[in-house]
Amino acid sequence: MVKQLSSLNFWTGNTYISSNMIEVGLPGPNMELLQQVLPSMILLAPWQTNQEARLSSVAPVNVVDNYPYTAEGDVWDRLLSFTYELGELAEQQQQASHLVQETQARLAILREHVAKDCEPLLFIQLLDERHIRVFGDNSFVHAVSQQLGLCNAWKGATNQWGYAQVGVENLFNTEARLVIIRSYNSDGLEEQIARTALWRYLPSVRRGDVIVLPSTFWIAGGLPSALRFAESLVEALETPPEP
Repeated sequence: MVKQLSSLNFWTGNTYISSNMIEVGLPGPNMELLQQVLPSMILLAPWQTNQEARLSSVAPVNVVDNYPYTAEGDVWDRLLSFTYELGELAEQQQQASHLVQETQARLAILREHVAKDCEPLLFIQLLDERHIRVFGDNSFVHAVSQQLGLCNAWKGATNQWGYAQVGVENLFNTEARLVIIRSYNSDGLEEQIARTALWRYLPSVRRGDVIVLPSTFWIAGGLPSALRFAESLVEALETPPEP
């Protein structure tokens, strides 16, 4: 059972669309539906603890303490701890360990395909033609790119999710290759920016080496998202820019 099932399918590239998942409603869970389904356990992020008392009438509630995006510390280390904690809560410790080992092994292989000169990259999402999200060193994309030996060019302040919402002019003086991550509501903006005068101030747009990544991973996701992001990024980096 999940909230925002359509968003889950979007951010996972429909990987789990045939799975037997149930939408529990927004903004809060549908209590009548939960009472009918009777889940064996309900998992909450630390910032959802205000729902704990109400949901505990349906099933045992566990707050996932190692949720990666609510505390200080290295995001990658917390992603691993988060995976192990979920495995323990679900009594699937072996499967969790296998996922960690499989992800790390695949990332090591992908790292060998990446140039060793640490070309600076700017990871962004488009909000409109003038505003973006740019991802910093406490973000999911930074954590994964570090595992690949890549360099994140954004050094500014960010929120708990690892991004800052800024105007595109804040990138003008940053010499880096632009990596645009498609977002739920961008609606083709990625294809429009090359024709927009404001974006022509960005070195990457002038050179024509902008990378656009598909929306097959969640920007605050776990290890499956990390691997999908890494695979798509390395594939894009290996593809020569169109003339």
